[in-house]
Amino acid sequence: MTVTVTPTVEPANDPPRIRLNVAASAGETAATVLRLDPDGRQREVRTFDGNPLVISGGVALVYDYEAPLGSAVSYSTVQSPATVSAQVTLREAEDRVWLVHVGVPELSMPIRVASLGNRTRRVTQSVLRPSGSEFPVVQTDGARKAPEGVIEVRTDSLAEMARLEALTWDSGVLLLNVPVALGWGVSTCYIAVGDIEESRMVEYAAEPGRYFNFPYLVVDRPAGGSQSDRTWADVVADNATWASVTAKYSSWLDLLAGP
Repeated sequence: MTVTVTPTVEPANDPPRIRLNVAASAGETAATVLRLDPDGRQREVRTFDGNPLVISGGVALVYDYEAPLGSAVSYSTVQSPATVSAQVTLREAEDRVWLVHVGVPELSMPIRVASLGNRTRRVTQSVLRPSGSEFPVVQTDGARKAPEGVIEVRTDSLAEMARLEALTWDSGVLLLNVPVALGWGVSTCYIAVGDIEESRMVEYAAEPGRYFNFPYLVVDRPAGGSQSDRTWADVVADNATWASVTAKYSSWLDLLAGP
């Protein structure tokens, strides 16, 4: 049995994504799609529920919103690891950094990075100073931790600020997607953002410009699914009337997030 993946770049989508058409020989009912990233690691492509992609009638469709911008990637499956797709590149000339909400991709947005400060890679260690010895004895757990630091993000309008607040409202893990063309030496990574500090560009009440300090920790790829495949058909199936929709969801963002 063979499973093939055909990627198609959709750079005009907001946020940019890669469409993955999956085809399987008779008998295959599910597949776990893998993306080969520039660092040589394979990462699962997120489905709507976090489970393997369901194959119906020999075909399936899934979108990848987490491919690194400006870098060539290819795709395969756990079921047919030797069947690898052609390489594709998502927005090769992209010069903006994106913050991607992995659970609700529609909340994702490009950001203006005002500054990217120092980063720290911590180590867990204990230092013992034996009596009479010139040198201490140092013990570690054998692995330096992932980077942590602070990103300063700039917004120029109240609408942009509201969009950023919606993106960070649920405090979930975000994908910091840094195009390789920027040459920052910072790889695309998942981050957990701590307390966000807001400051005005000018100390004047009507000034819309803001700076936001995002203290962050680089974390592993979060588990779970994505609501990227949620459609009006899903909404209609769950709600008999428009009154039911408005009673259940207080905003468009709640409706997008589902269920």
